[in-house]
Amino acid sequence: MKKTLIALMLIISCNEFAHCQSAIEGVVTDSTKTPLPDVFISILKGKELIKNLLTDSVGYYKIENLQKGTYHLNFSHIGYVDSMITVDLQKNKIQNFSFKKNTQLSTVVITAEKNIIERKIDRLRFNVANSDLIIGSSVWETMNKTPFVSTNENGGIEIAGTSGVIVYINNRKKRLSGEVLMNYLKSIPADNLEAIEVITTPSSRFEAEGGAGIINIVTKKSKEEGLVGSASISARQTRLFSEAGSIYLNYRKEKWNVYSTAYLSNRERLTTFEKDIFYPETEDLQTRFIDTENTSKILFSGANLGVDYEINSKHIVGVLLEYSGSDENEYRNAGSFDNYVSSDSLTFTRNNDKANDYNYSINLNYQGKLDDKGTLLTIDADVIEFSSDNTGISKTNVLSSENNDVLYIRDWFRNATIQNVNNKSFRLDLEVLINDKISIETGVKFSFSNVDNDLDFDTRNEASMTFEDDATRSNFFEYDENINAIYAVFNHTLNEKWAYQLGTRVENTVAKGKLESENVVDRNYTNLFPTAFLKYAPNNNHSFVLSVSSRISRPSFWDVNPFRKYTTDRAFFQGNPFLNPSRYYRQELNYTKNKGKIRVVAQIAASQLLDEFYALPFNAADGIIINRKTNYGNKYSYSGSISIATKIQSWWRVNATSLFGHVQTTGSYADDTITIDSNTLLLNLSANQTFTLSKEKRLSLTVFAKNTFPFTLVNTEIGNRLETEIVLRKNIGNFSLSLSGRDLFRSNKDRYDIQVGDIQINDTNYHDTRSVAFAVRYAFGKSTVKDQRYRDPGNSDIQRRL
Repeated sequence: MKKTLIALMLIISCNEFAHCQSAIEGVVTDSTKTPLPDVFISILKGKELIKNLLTDSVGYYKIENLQKGTYHLNFSHIGYVDSMITVDLQKNKIQNFSFKKNTQLSTVVITAEKNIIERKIDRLRFNVANSDLIIGSSVWETMNKTPFVSTNENGGIEIAGTSGVIVYINNRKKRLSGEVLMNYLKSIPADNLEAIEVITTPSSRFEAEGGAGIINIVTKKSKEEGLVGSASISARQTRLFSEAGSIYLNYRKEKWNVYSTAYLSNRERLTTFEKDIFYPETEDLQTRFIDTENTSKILFSGANLGVDYEINSKHIVGVLLEYSGSDENEYRNAGSFDNYVSSDSLTFTRNNDKANDYNYSINLNYQGKLDDKGTLLTIDADVIEFSSDNTGISKTNVLSSENNDVLYIRDWFRNATIQNVNNKSFRLDLEVLINDKISIETGVKFSFSNVDNDLDFDTRNEASMTFEDDATRSNFFEYDENINAIYAVFNHTLNEKWAYQLGTRVENTVAKGKLESENVVDRNYTNLFPTAFLKYAPNNNHSFVLSVSSRISRPSFWDVNPFRKYTTDRAFFQGNPFLNPSRYYRQELNYTKNKGKIRVVAQIAASQLLDEFYALPFNAADGIIINRKTNYGNKYSYSGSISIATKIQSWWRVNATSLFGHVQTTGSYADDTITIDSNTLLLNLSANQTFTLSKEKRLSLTVFAKNTFPFTLVNTEIGNRLETEIVLRKNIGNFSLSLSGRDLFRSNKDRYDIQVGDIQINDTNYHDTRSVAFAVRYAFGKSTVKDQRYRDPGNSDIQRRL
C-alpha cells in the first residue's frame, strides 16, 4: 500500500511539473552473468556527451535527472570491445546489460577498443590513460616508458637514439630544456595523462627547432559545465626522502572558463660519481682518480591561471599567466688521488652551490572561425621573463697521504652566474578548408630575445683573508636574437586509401653577441625547411606512411653562457658562446598492422645531423679537464624499430618495443688535434606487462623493464643500462593508491669510457634511483567538465631554450 501511494504521488508530481526528470539504472554483467565493477559508461544524446560514470563493486549503475528522449549508452570495460545501446526514455527505466565477446547483440553497435599504440599520419600515439604505467609516476618517468623514447638523469631526451627533442604539452611547447625541464616534468604526477605522442617528422607548421622531433604530452579532457579537479600527494624513499603534491581545478560556466594548476615538490638525492683519468706514459701525471658524493635538495614550485571567454560560438579570447621556479642547494665532496712518476698527491674539494630559477610569462590569445567551412584564425602575443642566479664556492685542500691531515689550501674561490632572458613574440596562424578533402595552413611569426649573462669569479687572498675579483676568469656576455618565420602546408586526401601533405617553412635568424663589449657573434642566415608526407592505407588493418623533413637545432641560452661548474679545481663544466646551430634531415617509412588483439608498428629511418654540438672534454694545461659543448662534426644514423601491443588474456596486457640501428660520427675538435671517426650498433629492448589481479578488489600489477645495450656516441663508449619498476595499484572510490619500487637491481647507472686524444677517461655515475614510493590521488567534482583550451604560445620555441 505504501509503495502504491508513493507511485501515485510521483505520477501527480510529473503531471504538475513540465520538467519531470527520469533515471536509468541497471546491472552490468559478463557472459556468465557475473556482475562487473568499474565498467565505464558514457551516456549521449545525439552527439552531446551528457555524463560519464563507473559501475560499483556489484556492477550497479544509475543515471538520474534525465529528460524524456532517446539516449545512447556506451559500455567500456577491459577485455571487451566497447558496446553501445539505444534507450528510448519516457519514464524511469531498468536497463541491464551483458557483455558478450565477439558477438554482435541486437540493438548493439560494436566498436573497436582503443589500442594502446596508434599510428597517425605524422605521429605515433601511446595511449597511457588506462595503463598502470602512470600510477604513482611523474610525467618524466612515464615518458621514459614510451616506445622509442629514452631519457637520462642529465635531462637528455632521445627519440630512436637521436637527441634534440622538443617537448609539447597539449600541442603547446614547454618553455624549459635540459635539467630544468626534467625537474619540472618530475614534479608533475602522471595520473591525468591521456597519451604521449612521438612526432619524429614534424610538419612545417611546427617551429623548425629540434633535431630529433617532438614529444607531445596529452592530458585528459571532458566536455560539460561545472567544476572538476584532482589532488595528489606522493612520497619516495631513495637514500634520502622526497615528497610532492599538486592540485588541478577547472571551472566552466556558460561563456567563461577558468582553470588553474599549482604544484610543489621537494626532491632530495645522494648521488655518487667516479672519474678515473689515465694519462699517456710520456706525461709526469700518470693517473687521477676522483670520487664524488653529491647531496642535492631541490624545491620546485609552479602555478598557472587561465581565463577563456567565448564572445560567441565562433570567437574566443583568453589570457594565460604562468610561473615556475626552483631553488636548489647542492653539496659536493670530491676526493682526488693523483699519481705522478715520482710522487703522489691527495686533495679534497668541497663545493657548495646554490641555484635559483624563476620564470614568468603571459599569453594573450584569439581564436576565431571565419566561415561555416571551418576556416580558423589564431593570434598569439607573448612576453616571457626568465632569471637564473647560480652561486658556488669551492675549496681544495692538499692532504697528507699518510693520515689525511690538511697540508695547505691549493685553491679557494667562488663564482656567481646571473642570467636574464627577455622575449617578446607575435604569431598568426590561418587554417583554410577548401573542401572536405583539401586544406591549407599558413602563418607568420616574429620573435625578439635579449639575454644577459654575468659571470663573476673571485679568488681567495689568504694574506688579507678576503675574496678578490679575478678578471681573467670573469666576463659579461650579451646575446640578442631575432627570428622571423613564415610557413605553408597543403593537405590533400585523394581517396580512402591515399593522402599526402606538402609543406615548407622559411626562417631568418639574426644573432649578435658581445663578450666584454667585444663583438664575438654576428650571424644573419635564412633557412628553408621543407616537409612531405604520403599515406597509403589499403584497408583498415594496414597503413604505410612515408615522410621526409628538415629541421634545425639551436643551442640553449644556457649552453652559450660562459659559466663554470666545478667538480674540483682541475675538472669543471663550461659554456660556449661560439656554438653554431645544427641542421637535421630525416627520411622515414612507417608500417602499422592491426589484426585481432595484436597491434604492430614498424619503422625504418635514416637521418643526417650536420655540425652537431655535443659535450666534449678538453685537456687543458696542468692536467685540467674542461667539459664543454662544441660543434665537432656530423652524425649519420640508420635505424629500425618494432613495437607490439597485445592482450594475451583479458587480465594480461603486454607492450614490447625494440630499437636497433647503426650510427656513424665523423669530425674533430680541440683545434683539429682530436679526430672523431666512430661506428656503432644500437640495440634497445623494453617491455611492460599489466596484470589485473582482481577486478572485484580493483587491484592491478605492472612490471616494467628496459635495457639499453652498450654503444658508442661520438668519442664516448656508453655502458649497459637496465631500468626496472614494479607498481601495485588499488582503487577505492575516487581514491587511487599505488606502491612502487624502482631500479630493483641498482643497474640504472651511467657508464662512460671517453677518449680524449691520448687520455682515457672512465666515468661511473649513480643517481640514487633505487627507491620505493607511495602515492595517493583523489579526483573530485563533475566528471564531464569541459577542459580548458590548450594553445601553443608564440614564444614557445624561445621558452624551451632557457
